[in-house]
Amino acid sequence: MKQALHFGGGSIGIGFIADLLHESDYEVTIVDIDSELVKQINETATFDLYLINEDYKKKQLTQIHALSSIEDQAEIIKKISTADLITTAVWAENLPKIAPVLLAGLKQRAAINGKRVNILACENAMFNSEILRKAILTLDNSANEWLDHVAAFPNTAVDRMVLASQHDGKKTIDIGRDYELVIEESKLVDPIDKPIKDAVYTTNLQKYIERKLYVVNCGHAWAGYIGFVHGYSIIQDVFSNEALVQKIRETMWESAQLLMKKYGFTKQDMADYIDFIMDRYQTPGIKDMITRVSRSPIRKLQPEERLVGPCVQCEELGLENQRLLEGIAAAFLFDNPEDDQSVELLAFVKKHGIDEAIVHFTKIPADNRMHQVIKENYQKFLEKKG
Repeated sequence: MKQALHFGGGSIGIGFIADLLHESDYEVTIVDIDSELVKQINETATFDLYLINEDYKKKQLTQIHALSSIEDQAEIIKKISTADLITTAVWAENLPKIAPVLLAGLKQRAAINGKRVNILACENAMFNSEILRKAILTLDNSANEWLDHVAAFPNTAVDRMVLASQHDGKKTIDIGRDYELVIEESKLVDPIDKPIKDAVYTTNLQKYIERKLYVVNCGHAWAGYIGFVHGYSIIQDVFSNEALVQKIRETMWESAQLLMKKYGFTKQDMADYIDFIMDRYQTPGIKDMITRVSRSPIRKLQPEERLVGPCVQCEELGLENQRLLEGIAAAFLFDNPEDDQSVELLAFVKKHGIDEAIVHFTKIPADNRMHQVIKENYQKFLEKKG
């Protein structure tokens, strides 16, 4: 069988990427830090998924194995040197953490004249695979001379409902029926040889990345941060509040207007897409915590990210961005002591004030109209939350 090495045993990693790899006839090896997960997978060489839209019918992944990112470094390096495909789902901010072992494995691959391999970073971030490539090159300048001879780094866009669960005392994952994995066709080792079945291959990945990031992830983040301000802890409770649901739709439509103008999506295209996303978020029986949805607020406030990116571009084109500005303001109030970025963000605001924080994290200048509106919303939300 073809061999796939996948970094990240979380819900997206196994419930989406490993599932597609399994359907594409790969024998899959999962690399993860969780020793219990590694042991569970290796006991039976299987992992169970449950289909949310089919009354939680069980689907079993077979020919699946696991390696510990701590204890099995030598074997991981060997796998990197011979794998037919390498994928990741470790969160974008963790890509630099797996760069050292990838560098070591790819060096070994180069030494044995291994064939060029596709490395797909399946993360919710713009130019995700390029982030990984740059992280590898940062570790070793000499890699500039050989890296692209042994590896290709097509960017991706990923989208599926996946939720961690447990059945019979074992870790499992509940998965939605619908999904979208978009792969940058032109950067594949061989654009004619498609490595994963049922993925979308495109020469214009940007429009798919932005549609996903600026509508799906944007709406979800907005719901999480605004929901937190309103005192919610479970995201589905936010999607049960009709007034907030209307505002979430308005937020998505602000981004949709931008995408229609930039990429030629029709109004019906975006209406169908938003309905599809809202149906997913309002699926009965699902429970997801706001602490998970809203994690890593510093990353989500970056200039090209899900809230600030569409907001600034709407401003430049004279499009409505009122709801987006509210979401940015609410993110500065997200308080989760177990989230390092939340702790860092709140500490910065406390030390330097909200004005400097807006400039520092979003890069929106202090003399810009958006800056003042964000500040006004922040003060309003602070009083509501307080």
